[in-house]
Amino acid sequence: MRALAIAAAALLGVALLAYACGLGVYAIASAPSPVTTEPHDAQEAEVVVARLGLSGAYPFEHRFALTPHGRMHYADVGSGKVVLCLHGNGSWSLACARRLAEREPGTRVIAPDLIGFGLSEKPPSQPMYVVDAHAADLAALVGQLDLHDVTVSAAPSTAAIAAALQKRVPDRVASTEAREGELAPPAGLLRLTHAPVLGELLVQGLGALSPGGARGPFGRVQSDWDQRASALALARATGS
Repeated sequence: MRALAIAAAALLGVALLAYACGLGVYAIASAPSPVTTEPHDAQEAEVVVARLGLSGAYPFEHRFALTPHGRMHYADVGSGKVVLCLHGNGSWSLACARRLAEREPGTRVIAPDLIGFGLSEKPPSQPMYVVDAHAADLAALVGQLDLHDVTVSAAPSTAAIAAALQKRVPDRVASTEAREGELAPPAGLLRLTHAPVLGELLVQGLGALSPGGARGPFGRVQSDWDQRASALALARATGS
């Protein structure tokens, strides 16, 4: 009986410790960032990138388009055959910087930030059908730019969005391709994102899906707990 009481007390202690740690992570992750990451125009976007210390890594002109779910930031470089470069979950168009800078002659590379990511608008709530919502936003961008014969180059974690976009506007999107050299998050981590509470702590609290974590060059642009909700929603919708 005494052993049972000791075990129960130990479990209670562990539970209280985990609860305290969770509250600590939430308190830190929900603190407002001194740098706003939802600019309204190119001038504001330049200030944000400069304050984040990323001007050298992201020297591209900032553009914006209105989509069904918010204001979308994107870069558009070159002319000719169109490649739409989709960043991965927890990332933003900085992941496409090399593709933008080293594009082949006769190629136009467009790199958007999905709504909820990067310098795009970050709505306070997530859509019910996450993949379809992102596809609808990208379809709006493709339509506004009047693009045709588009090749979508997607990270593993946004391949489902690329497929949904092609299905939505087959007259504009010719093909999709998996981008080489960009790895998907570990399968074990993706399984943990589906766990209640633990998924929130890992993704919204620690920025586990962002390369370099919440304080890295990708994670800092989703600057707090609420803004990283879009990463968790996408992971749970696609398993990646």
